[in-house]
Amino acid sequence: MTLDYGYLLKRRYRILDILSQGSMGAVYRAVDEILDLTVAIKENTVLEEGSTRQFQREAQILASLRHPNLPRVFEYFQVEGLGQYLVMDFIDGEDLRGWMSQEDGVTEMEALQIGIEICNALIFLHSQEPAITHRDIKPGNIKFSPYGEVILVDFGLVKVLQDQEDTTTAARAMTPGYAPPEQYGEGATDHRTDVFSLGATLYAALTGYQPEDSLARTTGKTQLTPLRSYQPHVSIPTARAIEKALNLRFEDRWQSAQDFKSALIKARDALSVEKRAQTRLGVLDQPDTQKRDPSRDKPERESLPFFAGIRGIKQGKLLDPVWLIFDLVVISLLVVLSLTVLGQEGLLAILNRPTHSPSVETQAVDSGTEEHVLNLEDTPEVQAETQPVPTTMVPTIYPTPAGGGSGRIAYVSERTGTPQIWLVDVTSKVSTQLTDFPDGACQPDWSPDGTRIVFTSPCTAKRVSYPGSRLVIIDVDSRELTPLPASLEGDFDPAWSPDGEWIAYTTLINGRPQLIKIRLDDLQSIRLSQGTYPDYSPAWSPDGDQLAFVRERGVSQIWLMDADGGNEIQFTLSGLIDNSNPAWYTDSAIILFSQSLGQGSPSRQLYGMRLEDIGQAEEYPIIPRIRLDYIPLMDNVDISPDGFWLAFDYWYFDVLSDIYMMTFPGANLIQLTDHPGMDYDPVWCPQSK
Repeated sequence: MTLDYGYLLKRRYRILDILSQGSMGAVYRAVDEILDLTVAIKENTVLEEGSTRQFQREAQILASLRHPNLPRVFEYFQVEGLGQYLVMDFIDGEDLRGWMSQEDGVTEMEALQIGIEICNALIFLHSQEPAITHRDIKPGNIKFSPYGEVILVDFGLVKVLQDQEDTTTAARAMTPGYAPPEQYGEGATDHRTDVFSLGATLYAALTGYQPEDSLARTTGKTQLTPLRSYQPHVSIPTARAIEKALNLRFEDRWQSAQDFKSALIKARDALSVEKRAQTRLGVLDQPDTQKRDPSRDKPERESLPFFAGIRGIKQGKLLDPVWLIFDLVVISLLVVLSLTVLGQEGLLAILNRPTHSPSVETQAVDSGTEEHVLNLEDTPEVQAETQPVPTTMVPTIYPTPAGGGSGRIAYVSERTGTPQIWLVDVTSKVSTQLTDFPDGACQPDWSPDGTRIVFTSPCTAKRVSYPGSRLVIIDVDSRELTPLPASLEGDFDPAWSPDGEWIAYTTLINGRPQLIKIRLDDLQSIRLSQGTYPDYSPAWSPDGDQLAFVRERGVSQIWLMDADGGNEIQFTLSGLIDNSNPAWYTDSAIILFSQSLGQGSPSRQLYGMRLEDIGQAEEYPIIPRIRLDYIPLMDNVDISPDGFWLAFDYWYFDVLSDIYMMTFPGANLIQLTDHPGMDYDPVWCPQSK
């Protein structure tokens, strides 16, 4: 019996509509009236023993899995006289089949990204003990979340690979064109079955045609049409990687999902910049671990000297006089600051320096500043005319690092294949790797004293949510690790309080993100969210009295609450445009955040708003004040300790993400990292140790 609109299942789940229907039941969209959460409910109305056992097996398997590319199961139950029911994530978005039916179809870059993401899910499934195979990968079972995540759904044919286990009749079902020959009849299947089906899915996505049926190919009735016969513009590495997955014999295919993924990554990295820009997904996946020439992946970037005004003069362009004046003011402030750092004695030494003094070597560094070092190896004549100075008393004068503090930024890089925490010196632009976790590490945040970093692990790619993750603290010098107590579903988005006593973070409760804070001296945790809406991405005010965070009520907006969770108030009013990743300016009077370019767009720019303008929607873009031939895409902003500089992710032509910095509110754009791998989520070290 098909459930009608409005039917209340198990006194909890209100049926909204039917997503799909087949001979064994339907899949419904429903609302959980207890948690106010939209869910998908899969139904099995065939109550024969083999069918019910297979459906219950699917529930047990899915309930134990936590992976970004797989749906989560919340509940399994049976209703007498109706059927079995599986409650899981509702993925609100299109599937690959829908993309294929559109006029523009699927680009080569999109197909490669989808393949890499599904390989991530397969690597996870195949590594379980015992291993799990999906056995029905096809375009209709690959969905895209509103956040651009690629999700592998429908585990109706799932099989646990155990020794001496017979495959049930229900699990013998298949989709012609996407099923390998071993799924017909009584042949053995293993993880390479999924490799074949994914290859067939990517073939169909790129060509618009299903590959010839594997059984017909096995019996010699037909052959596989080369992919490039349909689409000559598809690159040879991409075609070869997919066609190898479609070999009829196990031994001739890629021997693992990891091997297939590596081939797809190499094909993606070989694409031209223009082809890599042709995607609706953004860069979600992990880059190849091989070192590459960055010039192959990015167009030559225009050099961006320290001062935009000087840049305009050098190029013979007349810039806005307001910004020229701004540059001169910044120069004057930096000169005064440098003299202050030198102190009175240093200043007098410079002003009253004798004619024959130790020479000063000027060494240019990457950031455009200058480093002055006293040279003691002058000519003998000069040394004879000056008073001898003990070597230990000769000062080496270094400039104050841009941004204050230690001049270090922690960030996430995927250049080694999985996200890891790295540190970059803002003066020299030299990066060093801090973590090396097999499952990845991301979302760093510094302790107020600049000695430790809290981060999220595992994380296989840049995400909004990290089910199954936990928080870990690392001592930057000793590399000693201290894991924090883990929740049942996952913890992420850590934010260290200004007094160093608390860490606020996001935790998943029944699949819904909620805010928690934990006190570090006794590990006591306090729930801050009330559970009504999804809350995530907390950020402390500089005085520690408030938290900014993201609340999702149809769209994502920035909200405020007291440090104890009280006095919730909406901060941004951006209509149907999403806001995310709040960051407080140093005086607690301004909050910076990321805003989507349009409704549903994954691309973001930086905006700022004063606290005094709550309720008035007085939002202002924070973008580089230089002439650009592309739309600047920016995300994950963080403010330097001295308040002069912003660090953020910066997308060049919407292709690659690197770490940039600029003075607030938008001058002197400087690139800090330049690598084919994704670099993102920078955070300034609060102070020197």
